[in-house]
Amino acid sequence: MHLLRTEERSLDEAAPAVDLGQTPADLVALSFSDSDLACLASAARDIAPATLRLANLASLRHPYSIDLHVERVCANARGVLVRALGGKDYWPYGVDELARLARERDIALAIVPGDDFADPRLDAASTLPPEDLRAIWRLFRAGGPGPIGEALRLLGRRAGLDLDAAAQTEAPRAGAFAPARRDAPPGAPHALVTFYRAQALSDDAAPVVALAEALRARGLSVETFFVASLREPEAVALLRAEIARRRPDVVVNATAFSAPLDDGARALDAADAPVLQVAFATSTRAAWAADPRGLGPVDVAMHVAAPEIDGRVFTRAVAFKAPEARDEALEYAPMRLAPEPSRIAFVADLAAAWARLARKPRRERRIALLLPDYPAKGGRLGYAIGLDAPASAAAILARLKAEGYSCGAERDGAALASDLEGGAASALPLADYDASFAALPPGLRGKIGERWGDPADDPHVTEGAFRFRFVDDGAVVIAAAPDRGDPAQRRGQWHDASLPPSHAYVAFHLWLRHVRKVDAIVHCGAHGALEWLPGKAVALDEESATEALLGPVPLIHPFIVNNPGEAAQAKRRACAVIVSHLTPPLVAAGAHGAVAALETALDEYAGALALDPARARRLAGDILAQADAQGVAADCGVTADMGEREALARLDSFVCDVKETRVADGLHVFGASPGAAARARLVAGMAPEARG
Repeated sequence: MHLLRTEERSLDEAAPAVDLGQTPADLVALSFSDSDLACLASAARDIAPATLRLANLASLRHPYSIDLHVERVCANARGVLVRALGGKDYWPYGVDELARLARERDIALAIVPGDDFADPRLDAASTLPPEDLRAIWRLFRAGGPGPIGEALRLLGRRAGLDLDAAAQTEAPRAGAFAPARRDAPPGAPHALVTFYRAQALSDDAAPVVALAEALRARGLSVETFFVASLREPEAVALLRAEIARRRPDVVVNATAFSAPLDDGARALDAADAPVLQVAFATSTRAAWAADPRGLGPVDVAMHVAAPEIDGRVFTRAVAFKAPEARDEALEYAPMRLAPEPSRIAFVADLAAAWARLARKPRRERRIALLLPDYPAKGGRLGYAIGLDAPASAAAILARLKAEGYSCGAERDGAALASDLEGGAASALPLADYDASFAALPPGLRGKIGERWGDPADDPHVTEGAFRFRFVDDGAVVIAAAPDRGDPAQRRGQWHDASLPPSHAYVAFHLWLRHVRKVDAIVHCGAHGALEWLPGKAVALDEESATEALLGPVPLIHPFIVNNPGEAAQAKRRACAVIVSHLTPPLVAAGAHGAVAALETALDEYAGALALDPARARRLAGDILAQADAQGVAADCGVTADMGEREALARLDSFVCDVKETRVADGLHVFGASPGAAARARLVAGMAPEARG
């Protein structure tokens, strides 16, 4: 595990106190969902002359904000409706205050769950009878302005207002979304897009339409479907039928969370195609642009961490919340999803690249197989704990050749390593580099130039061209990536997320994309530093170096199961598909006792940084205290006057160094059982009568 510094938060994690500036009204409706509020706003004209106030619960998180709104608005209402996503635990103080107020002022109060899970505590806080609460809950679940408007009218009737009931027709739980269907000529690659039903019913699907248009512009046909959930039978049946009918080359999914079915399968599994996950962020574009993390804890949990469980490939945040003009009658400014054109373009490019890769004959696919050097460790080409990287690369090449890829003569790992160590070959003239470099984002170009100067002075330049170590093997190129920084300081710079990449590192990746024109990249061994370059931690922008260098190129990364931290960064920053493998059995291990405990604690801390920052702060204190008590802090140079951030980074580096001292029973070759060699040696040492 390594700690990505851009994921750290400030000390002030509390939501700000705000005054919504609303005046009293007959009815008040609160929800975390902008889709709910949009439907309620549509229904407002049907309850006239009764007045209505709307507010998003995300604006009422601070206790002072809740007290102010309850005192000025809710206390003077005849009915209050709350839809609490996640139950009481997501808004406990507000639920308790409204429950107290409703009984003091005889207010009709209905608090219902925002999901499909009952919460008896919400029933207990409400003043409406259970049958009314269930009816309101069902109407919200039905969705759309009609049913949600009827939920509001039902509350109004219980509050003594003269509001008639209206007949309602429930929209299907899943269905085709015609505005985002795009046809292409016969034989064109096909994309399947899925998103939430609530966005379709509340007319908040502009990003979906923009995404479909971008995919069509890249030559794909597009079918788009809305679903209430990827777990509901109606949605599962519809999607499986569509997948069987059209066999999509790529799936783009905008629903959140993980969605396993009872049998462990997922609705989109049948596509047998990459499922690219996009985020419709709950933050504004300005907040995303200013945040080095990219997304806040809620969005990371919903749109990144949970979907990873289903094997989805996280890509980018393609839409952000944007306020519309304030509705003075409701004293509420609706928030709607605004497409982010550059992020939609990147996702469409990536989807098109995966689709092209699927359609291209294997013998024509251009693949780059990279074996990055490990920092400050000579002769450790593609190093990874327990992995024989050159032998694994040779095994991958043999497999590619057996399956129809255009590869040269088979070679073993030693021969492959020898070829790569044999010297650098001229690859990219400086003039070509300058032209490609000029197309990079200006902010990134400025940082690279400021740190590394003139590219002609780079040590990888000889006779006017960059030279790289690579083996041209037909349609496959096997290469060792150059250092991302100064070779003399590579150990300290390898995980420095503020250090811009060197000209040689930039030139290498531009060469792969624009000269070799690779269709896909396979990283074999240690990570290639792409996921540690400057830029956002997740939901990257154009200025993020990882995106600027890698571009929309499919990345497959055979990874080590005992190093989930680096795998997470590869997935979230480089859109990598991770193929995990086991290390061989350990006959002796350097990471044990205090160091093993610290490794576990650091893993927990790294995971909490994005999802639960308050817990991360507590863990940081516990880790430093534990390291000090056990003497590990002194071993790695942590002192009492050192800042928390630097101290944790030193501990993390120390633990990683200790892990490298693990002694495994041989090295694992990718694709082979890690215990096979050990079992062979065990059998060889047995008496003949004991074998078998």
